[in-house]
Amino acid sequence: MWMLGILLALLVVWKLFGKRLLAVFLLSNAGRNALQDIGKKAVADQPDRIALHRLAGPDWQDPSVEEMIASLRSAGFQEAGVFSVDKMPGVKVAILVQPQDAVAANVFEHAQAGVWIELVTRYQDGTTTTLTTLPSTGQNQPSWLTTMRSGNAPAAELVRQLIHDRPIRAMKAVSLEQAPQAFEEGFARYMSWRKATPITADEIAPTVRNWALKHEKVLS
Repeated sequence: MWMLGILLALLVVWKLFGKRLLAVFLLSNAGRNALQDIGKKAVADQPDRIALHRLAGPDWQDPSVEEMIASLRSAGFQEAGVFSVDKMPGVKVAILVQPQDAVAANVFEHAQAGVWIELVTRYQDGTTTTLTTLPSTGQNQPSWLTTMRSGNAPAAELVRQLIHDRPIRAMKAVSLEQAPQAFEEGFARYMSWRKATPITADEIAPTVRNWALKHEKVLS
């Protein structure tokens, strides 16, 4: 989710240069240096930790969120709740768990980034495997994180894909009570790595291009 901060910061680049000059700018030395500087600032501005706050009656704007949640229920998932994220206005996340297969599901909705799902299995050796419907951003990853990508599909089908493709080793148990805390701790662990790992222009440029083209009509 920290990439949201980078994308919002890069609105400045889009508004200054526009679509036609954006590609040229990104390929220039000045553009690459600017991207790297903006990326570093955006990462530095992200919180080290977040806190979830339970929502009594979430008002989902996209009906596909309820469809995802219903599909997860049909796959045996239990609902841990729907939460806002204290330092990320506009982000809502529904957290569900399937203890039998050690899978946590996070269904996100954001006004600008849209709707996506993330399935997570954590292992006793400290590694994590996720499957997400977000397209690849070209970002480097820590050695302990493996991310699988998938297109939009019924959530229950995505769960079957994760279970089939994930590594087979000792997994951490999941529970309704611990799932929100595990979410918060996972964010903090990732941000600790990201802030200690210099971000490069090559990591940022593909995301900026794709996001700018996608939002051309919104920003024009």
